[in-house]
Amino acid sequence: MMEQHGSVDFFYKAGWGPDNFRPKKVIVYVEGEYGFIPLIVGKSLEGDHKPCVEIMSRHQSVDVFNQLPNLLNPSWTMTHIDKSTVLLAITNWPQLAVDINANQGMWSDAYPMIRDIILGLKQHGCESIAFLTCMNNQEPDDKAELLLYDFQTHPNKDLILSPPAWIFPFVAKRLDLTASVICITQDEGQFIDTQALKLVKDFFVAVGYSYDHEKAKNTIQTVRNMEEQLNDQRFFSDDDEGAWMV
Repeated sequence: MMEQHGSVDFFYKAGWGPDNFRPKKVIVYVEGEYGFIPLIVGKSLEGDHKPCVEIMSRHQSVDVFNQLPNLLNPSWTMTHIDKSTVLLAITNWPQLAVDINANQGMWSDAYPMIRDIILGLKQHGCESIAFLTCMNNQEPDDKAELLLYDFQTHPNKDLILSPPAWIFPFVAKRLDLTASVICITQDEGQFIDTQALKLVKDFFVAVGYSYDHEKAKNTIQTVRNMEEQLNDQRFFSDDDEGAWMV
């Protein structure tokens, strides 16, 4: 079954539909975010639960080529982790150029899609949206810190966020939902900042969510394997010294 919400489509998986899809609380994360903490925590919160809704839109960033039968699914997914909480996993997001003037088209694609997703969620009873994200430490001696922002209580420091981490809560707030950002600061020198990961895990356990430690272990191992593959690949710059660029 498919529902159309403006520029986005909700595709219900088998056994799911408007009668049992109840996303009262939604937690959003980007799977490929640097540091991988949202990915690890998101998969651990999902545990053995399977996606109930796939999201597709013409505004998504999708690779031109694919393969069959082992298709790389371009959809974003929504997964019920309890009776009223849904995790929305953003499986693809366009890379931002270092030159900020080269990202002029980002808003024109992101805003309609995010707005229509939130409006679709509201039609199914959504009351709150939280975005789980990371931010690199600003100073070498900084320790991992969990920062919460809900448009009322200000965190200890400003949150420096890239899309879509600031857009989802910003638009949700404009659409009269309770909106917040859950941001963990991390050491960018580590492939995975384990201290920062523990702080996020402890936070979600403390507020009552189940955390699948086996899924966390498997996801971390998958990410570590990616690290080894990246370290085995040499990407040289044009300078004479042949610097490593990964």
